[in-house]
Amino acid sequence: MDIWRLIERDHANINQLIREIPNALNGPGVVRSRERLLSDLLGELRVHEAAVEASLMTVLGRHPEARALVDDLRGGHDQATARLADLARSARGGRPGWLNTFEDATYLVDQHLHRHVHDLLPTAQRLLSAREIDEAATAFVRARGQALRSGGRSRPGATGPSEIALVAAVGLAAFGAGLLAWRFGLLRGSPERGWGDRGLARGRPRADLAAASAPGRRRPGDNLAERQDRLLDEAIEETFPASDPISPHQITR
Repeated sequence: MDIWRLIERDHANINQLIREIPNALNGPGVVRSRERLLSDLLGELRVHEAAVEASLMTVLGRHPEARALVDDLRGGHDQATARLADLARSARGGRPGWLNTFEDATYLVDQHLHRHVHDLLPTAQRLLSAREIDEAATAFVRARGQALRSGGRSRPGATGPSEIALVAAVGLAAFGAGLLAWRFGLLRGSPERGWGDRGLARGRPRADLAAASAPGRRRPGDNLAERQDRLLDEAIEETFPASDPISPHQITR
């Protein structure tokens, strides 16, 4: 999946939360209250910005003609998230004027995402090579995963659809590697599969053997541990972000 689609999906998730928050209910018994959804929105913005920073902003910052844009976008993100954070720290979402303040804050978010689409991405397409763009997609996925694991969401302990899907994707990839290992006798210890004829040495990591048997092109001399990591990255990338936008019809008590 290319970097453009990854960013587009993040934007869709953020915009869906912005649309859902004004219609959310309030109160201690509400599962998806305005306050909780606002906390999720802040988390999504922070995770998204970490991924964009690692994938495009850093590399574009090395180009003199893009430095001003990069600095401006960083400032725009800080301004938008600061307004939302202030709103989250203020009185509960039912207070008078809350929605007006929320609309002002999310207008800054809309402007920021608009500049991603109309300024950042065209600049990246113009200045970066095809290889750099491919590397940016990989960096985006990895940085987003790291941000989620390190608590990029503003609400500690929150587990939203994106996190669950990411864990599921990793689990499926691990299951596939295990299935390959079983298929070729690695987990059964059966010599009849012919591993002895293929140079199985005592003490050789079985994960390396599973990577060697994995589908896809493999060149002589490939580092099998790195190949295994790449296959896992591809499995996560193909399902990323693996979450449908949250439906406002699912608000429950």
